[in-house]
Amino acid sequence: MSVKILDKDTIIKQKSDGFKPLIIGNPATIFHARAARLRQLAQDSFMADYLLLAGQIVQQQVQLVETFDSAVQQQLQNKTLVWPIEIDSSWQAILDPMLTQLTSALRPIVSDDIVKVIDNISQIDQQTLQHYFHALQQNQPDRVPADIAIILWGCINTLMSLIVTNTQLEWQPEANTKQSHCPLCGGAPVASLIQGSGHRYLHCSQCETEWHRLRAECTQCGDGENIQLQSESLEDSVRAETCGHCQSYLKMLVLEKNPQLDPIADDLATLVLDQKLSQMEFYRSGFNPFLLPLAQ
Repeated sequence: MSVKILDKDTIIKQKSDGFKPLIIGNPATIFHARAARLRQLAQDSFMADYLLLAGQIVQQQVQLVETFDSAVQQQLQNKTLVWPIEIDSSWQAILDPMLTQLTSALRPIVSDDIVKVIDNISQIDQQTLQHYFHALQQNQPDRVPADIAIILWGCINTLMSLIVTNTQLEWQPEANTKQSHCPLCGGAPVASLIQGSGHRYLHCSQCETEWHRLRAECTQCGDGENIQLQSESLEDSVRAETCGHCQSYLKMLVLEKNPQLDPIADDLATLVLDQKLSQMEFYRSGFNPFLLPLAQ
């Protein structure tokens, strides 16, 4: 499947109703809101400690954005990007100090168990670390120890978000294509969002971009005949769209019911729904980096 990435000067004008096939958010705003949402969800959750840990990592991403935004801008001036983006060794000059800042900031505020994880990261040789970063960026988390993956992911997620927001490209999907992965970075979606307009967007787990995808069709295989919505109750703002053709599902967040919903945070906080779907023999098609340690 191919996609077209168009410069703003050449992009086809969008419809007069303001519909956009691609939405690029501000990473600092996204991370700040996500950290707050994780703290809020932790108040009434059986997994409060883990939600708070995720919130601590995401809160530090706000500072990473502020620290490394100019460095990413400078790097982009000297690079010709190919889409979807692939992290090469030249970005290691940013990833290394980014990881140092993140682990240094987390060390005094996290539990002793996470400090041990940070200590383990500090013992990893440079070549292995580059291998881990590359594997995460290429949607191959199984090649990375799950306990360290969420911290390394904090760097990949921040870097990719900064690259995308500083490039600010527009995307025009080709006819008859069904984009299951992010057209800008190739990342897997974490969930789909139903906007107030009724349009469905897939939210990229890696660069925070959102791209339009028609509703009532499987985001994994494209089938539209065996789609059902599953939830704990009819009033739930977080549901799952299941496909009876490929037996996959993706969480769906209805923003009209709750504008504070966050794809990463609310996906993580609704694991009871995942358990229910697993018992029905459906498998997740979405990727949430904070689920990696829980899958051990």
